[in-house]
Amino acid sequence: MSDQSAAGADRQPPAETTGATRAGAGPPIRQVDAADIDASPAPDVERMVGEVTEEVERGRREGSYPAPLLAALEVPFHPDEGLEPPEASAVVQSARPLRSTRPVVGELTVFGKRVVRRLLSWYVAPIARDQTRFNLAILRELRALEERVTRIEGSSAPSAPEQGGPERPRPPAP
Repeated sequence: MSDQSAAGADRQPPAETTGATRAGAGPPIRQVDAADIDASPAPDVERMVGEVTEEVERGRREGSYPAPLLAALEVPFHPDEGLEPPEASAVVQSARPLRSTRPVVGELTVFGKRVVRRLLSWYVAPIARDQTRFNLAILRELRALEERVTRIEGSSAPSAPEQGGPERPRPPAP
């Protein structure tokens, strides 16, 4: 036996582990029971948000943040601002305009791309048509769901009680 194998044979895993070790060198791996996971308390999200907010406010007071960043944060966020409606991008084109700003090489490049496009059009065009059909079908369903949600939200508004007083209980059905 070599000195290394004899030294390795004398080692015992620490008491807090179950004896499982990784292949190769390194500390033993502690096994975790489901009870250990369930017993851990849930994080206090409100406290953590409060701590982060306090830290940011402290950084603002101390001037830790550059002025352009603070100015950008003051602008209201509108995620849909400037976006086209989804119908504008539902139709998929199999060919896009080709152009080049290079004087001589650009014309050859555009010509080569047109040849390749023509050779592949039999393969690409049906895929683009299928994708367009799918996009339009999804949009129809999306609009139908929007209308349904609008109707449901409109009908769930609390109605005014009748003038005759509180509603009487209905007799049980036979």
